[in-house]
Amino acid sequence: MFRNLTSDLPDFKSASFRPGLNIVIAKRTKSARRQDSRNAVGKTSFIRTLDFLLGSDARPNHILRRPELAEAFFELELDMGDRVVKVRRTGADPGSVEVDGVTFKTAAWRQALGSQLFGLSGAASEPSVRSLLAFYLRDVENGAFEKATEVHRKQAAAASQSPLAYLFGLDLALLDQAKEIATAEKSLNELRKAANDPVLGMTLGKAQDIDAQIRTLGIQVANLDRELADFRVVEQYSQHRAKADELSRAIRRLNDSLVMEERRLGDVETAINQEDEAQPDHSYVQQMYEQLQITLPEGVIRRFDEVAAFHQSVVENRRRYLEGERAALIDSLNKKREELSLADSQRSEVMRILEAGGALETYKELQLELVKVRTRIGELQQRRETIDKWENANRHLQLRSAEMELRFSMDLNDRRVQIDEIAQLYSSYAYEIYGSDRPAALSVEPSKAGYNFVPTIGGDRSEGVKSMALFCFDLTMAVTARRSGRGPDFLVHDSHLYSDVEGRQMASALTLAASVAEREGMQYVVTLNSDDFKKAEDEGFSAEFHESAQLTDAYDSGGLFGMRFH
Repeated sequence: MFRNLTSDLPDFKSASFRPGLNIVIAKRTKSARRQDSRNAVGKTSFIRTLDFLLGSDARPNHILRRPELAEAFFELELDMGDRVVKVRRTGADPGSVEVDGVTFKTAAWRQALGSQLFGLSGAASEPSVRSLLAFYLRDVENGAFEKATEVHRKQAAAASQSPLAYLFGLDLALLDQAKEIATAEKSLNELRKAANDPVLGMTLGKAQDIDAQIRTLGIQVANLDRELADFRVVEQYSQHRAKADELSRAIRRLNDSLVMEERRLGDVETAINQEDEAQPDHSYVQQMYEQLQITLPEGVIRRFDEVAAFHQSVVENRRRYLEGERAALIDSLNKKREELSLADSQRSEVMRILEAGGALETYKELQLELVKVRTRIGELQQRRETIDKWENANRHLQLRSAEMELRFSMDLNDRRVQIDEIAQLYSSYAYEIYGSDRPAALSVEPSKAGYNFVPTIGGDRSEGVKSMALFCFDLTMAVTARRSGRGPDFLVHDSHLYSDVEGRQMASALTLAASVAEREGMQYVVTLNSDDFKKAEDEGFSAEFHESAQLTDAYDSGGLFGMRFH
C-alpha cells in the first residue's frame, strides 16, 4: 500500500494514504481566474507522479522533467512485502532511483517491484512490471480510459493479452505459442509485402501468371535451340555483306545513269528527225516581187542562192554531229547495260552466300539471347517455388491458428470454475451500481491470439455506462490478482473516469470501492472534482474514506506542485 507522497518543493501538496478508500479532492477557489479550471489543478499530474516513483519511463516531455521541476526530488513511502520503503527520484536523473538511501538503476527498481508487487520471477513468458502497472494507474493522456482491456489508444489488441492473462491467472505458455504464430504471420505478411513492392523490383505476381510466362519462354527457348542447330556460319560474312551493299549502290548508280542517257538519246533522235524536214524556200520572195511587177537585180538572186547553199552546209554538219552523238550514246548504253547485268549477277551470288548462313556475331547473339531467356525462366521458377513455399507456410499457419483457438477454448473449458468466479465477481460489482436494471457480464472468449476479455453492462452505450464497465473490470482484475498473489493491494483512478457518470452511480461506485477495499485489505485511490464528490454525497454516499490531499486552482500556489507553469 501507499503511505505518503512528498517532495522538496516548498508548496508541493503532500498526500497521505490509508487502507480503504482514499480521495484526492480538487477544489475551485474564489481567487482563481475565470479562465483557470480544475483540469489544471494537478489531478493527472498526481497520478503521473505516483507512476514516476513506480519506475515509469520519463521521456523529455514528461511533466517532472520540465525545467521548473527537474531538479526537485519526489518521494513515495510504500509497503514492500513485510517492510516499508522510501523511494526517491528526480526528473534530472530519470535513469536512477534512490531506495532507502541506496541508489539503483531504474531497471533494478522495476525488477524489485515486479517481484514484490506481482510475484514475477523473471521468466521470459511473464509480462513486464510496467505493462501490469499500466492497468493499475491508467494514464488518461494515453487514452487508457477509452477501453477497459487496453491502456493505450495505439496499443495492439495482442499487447494486452499477456498482462491480463497473468493478472487473471490464465495460461501464459499458451499465449507464448500464440505469439510465435502471430509473429510468424506478421513476418510472412511483411516479406510478402516487401517482395511485391514494385520499387524493389521484386514483384512476385500470381502463380498462374508466372506459369504462363514460363510456358511462353519455354517455346522461345525451343525456337532458339532449333535456329542455332540449323545455323551455318559464313566465313568472312561481314566482307560479303559489305560487297553486297557496294554492288547495290553501284546498281542504283548505273540505273540512274541509264535513265539519263536514254532520255538524251531520245532527245538526239528527235533533233535528227526534225533535220529531215524540208528546208526554207526562198523563191517566194522573188514571186512576191514579180507580182508587184518589180524585177530583182541579178546580184540579189545570186545572193539568195549563196545563202541557201550555206544553210544546207550547216544542216549537213549538224546532222553528222547528232548522228555521232547518237552512236556514242548507244555505245555507252550498251556498255552500262552490260555492267548492270554483271553487277546484278555478282550481287545475286553474294546474296545467295549470305542467305545460306549467317555471321559468327549473329550466332553469338542468338546464343546470348538463349542464355538470357533460360536465366529468366530460372528466375520465374524460383519465384514460383517461393510462392509455393509461402502458400504452404500460410496454410500451415492457418492450421496452427485454428489449433491454437481450439486449445484456448479447451483451456477455458477446463478453467470453467475459475472463469465463472471472475464473471460472478464482475456481475456482482455491476449489480451494486445498477441493480437489476442493467444485466452485466464479463466473458472470456477464445481466439487464435489468446483470451479475449469482453466486459459489458446492459442497456444504453452511454459514456457513463462504459466508464462503470471499466471501473467494474479494473476492480475485478485487482481483486482477482490480489487474491492469487499476482497483484498489488492498490488501485488508482483518475477523475476522468467519473466525468460522465451520474451522481447516483458515482455514489454507488465509491461505496462499492470502499467496501471492496476494506474487505480485501486493499487501497482504492481516486482523484475527484469537488462538485462531483458533492453530487455523490447528495445521492447518499456516506462510506468512510480518507482525504489523501486537497488540490486547488489558486493561481500562484495552487496545483500539485504549488506553482504556475509558463
